[in-house]
Amino acid sequence: MSSPIQRQTTTARLQLNGQKTRQRSGFSLLEMMLALAILGTSLAVLADIAGLGVTAAREAQALVTARMICQNKLTETLLNVDGGLAPTPVSRNAVDSYDSDSLETFYFTLEINPGEISGLLSLRGTVEVMDPEEQVTIATYSIDRWIVDPDIGLIEMEQEEMAAREEIANGGAASGGIE
Repeated sequence: MSSPIQRQTTTARLQLNGQKTRQRSGFSLLEMMLALAILGTSLAVLADIAGLGVTAAREAQALVTARMICQNKLTETLLNVDGGLAPTPVSRNAVDSYDSDSLETFYFTLEINPGEISGLLSLRGTVEVMDPEEQVTIATYSIDRWIVDPDIGLIEMEQEEMAAREEIANGGAASGGIE
């Protein structure tokens, strides 16, 4: 019983100087050309897929780095606001990458807009990753944060309220304490 995977042999009858028959086993030229065409097409498709994989990995790495930069820059801004400084817009400022091997250029932008609710500001930090050779955007990452507008005085009112609560908890004001 033969295996279905085995190649069947073809019998060619050749007449050479009489009535001799010879059996030949092997691939024909057409079969070889067809196999090479299939192999070449498969290799071309695999090379294209590998190229797409490299591009996707590069974009993912750039996006992760952009996310870290954006989070850190926005956190710096929020800490400055907590320290009493008003946030200031930043227009496409080049920043250093956290990866020393990175060839991409990173740009940070901070937009400040009035919030939808009175007394709030909307901060949008955006990091754009540019390819230095082709000057095209590889990745863009944005974060939105809402903060209390420091210019309307709500922070000072909250601090005064906290001081008044502490004073009451400590026994009242100097002139209004319990006798």
